[in-house]
Amino acid sequence: MIYGFIGLGNMAGAIVRGMVGSGRFAADTICGFNRSPEKTQKLSQETGLVPCESARQAAERSDVLVLAVKPQMLPDVLPLIADAVTAEKLVVTIAAGKGFDFYASYLGDDVPIVRVMPNICAQVLCSASAVCPNKNASAAQVETVRAMFRSVGEVYDIPEAQFSAFSAIGGASGAFVQMYIDALSSAGVKAGLSRSLAQQIACQATLGAAKLCQETGEHPMALVDKVTSPGGTTIEGVHVLKKAGFESAVIEAVNAVIEKDRRLG
Repeated sequence: MIYGFIGLGNMAGAIVRGMVGSGRFAADTICGFNRSPEKTQKLSQETGLVPCESARQAAERSDVLVLAVKPQMLPDVLPLIADAVTAEKLVVTIAAGKGFDFYASYLGDDVPIVRVMPNICAQVLCSASAVCPNKNASAAQVETVRAMFRSVGEVYDIPEAQFSAFSAIGGASGAFVQMYIDALSSAGVKAGLSRSLAQQIACQATLGAAKLCQETGEHPMALVDKVTSPGGTTIEGVHVLKKAGFESAVIEAVNAVIEKDRRLG
């Protein structure tokens, strides 16, 4: 089976590295095209990916074709490959905001398509990726896609109607967490720690808190209660965050991402 990529940016590069690094996908079964030949060549040298000279060539060679270009580029790319995409091929798209009807308008109604929403943590094999097939995708094809994205993290089956919510919770939230880590680090610097040490501590504390919540399955606020001793120090900080509207700001940010994702569609 040949896996082709159109677009070899940060996300596609992370997926290719994860696939090859997992040992389950041979490098010579992965091909790709990027409009920047230098980027294609660099990834080829690093992973063994087979370069393609055009988007159409990538589509023609592939059994599984991954569309990894920005959503606004799809109206230019899809007409170039439409004739090469048949019902025997599987199309995987990682573009935000574009639903199955959009792809059908270019590729027809009989092409198997799986929407996937990974996040940038794929670069460290810790992505949260949503997977949703259209009616033409077989169970075996969906499992192929799951295997591809398990090579860079965890995979979740999400209905298309909930993709906008996932794009905020599972995708954009990574930027919010980085802002939180930066804020913690800056507070550490203000308190006298070096920037490097403060950032290391903030990263480890954030990673540990997430792991504790994930592995215990406890409600986050139950874990907050375990840290906030009566009359202690942590409860003082928790009250300041609540007073400053920390929770409301996060919810409003998520809602803003969801609305933007829907407008893209």
